[in-house]
Amino acid sequence: MYLPAEDTYLLAECALQYRGRWALEIGVGSGAVVRALAENFENVAGSDIDWGSLRHCRAQEPRVMLACCDAASAFCGTFDLIVSNPPYLPDDEKTDATVHGGPSGVETTVRFVQSALPLLAKDGRMLVVVSSLADQSALDSFVKKERLKIKVIKEKALFFERLSVVELTF
Repeated sequence: MYLPAEDTYLLAECALQYRGRWALEIGVGSGAVVRALAENFENVAGSDIDWGSLRHCRAQEPRVMLACCDAASAFCGTFDLIVSNPPYLPDDEKTDATVHGGPSGVETTVRFVQSALPLLAKDGRMLVVVSSLADQSALDSFVKKERLKIKVIKEKALFFERLSVVELTF
């Protein structure tokens, strides 16, 4: 299970700015972000590939619908808001799947977003955490190819990187 850190709290803070009927978190981890979503959304769902994370999240927020799956593969319907704090650090070896997102750091992010796009309402929003250590140009190319709009919602400077929460829309 990914323990909450600066990136988790940054995403939770940004998620609190949104309201609606349906929200989804891809990769619930500790449940900190789904708890924030539950404050402003009527229905909240979440996914994770780790059973321990799902059990922990269920204990923290019993109203959330949870699925053990990769990305958003178990869901259908549409969501007003989809959020994710995917593994984003570059690493060819993927020594820690909770933090390493592929050789350029955006491969997991792209896979998560691709999985979620069919579920995003036409006027919906997707929030994703990205790191300055990852290859931003690879993410920008994907966003352009998918004809998405990208906007930085909030940034946080750490001593070794800059974290950003970006909003993706159609």
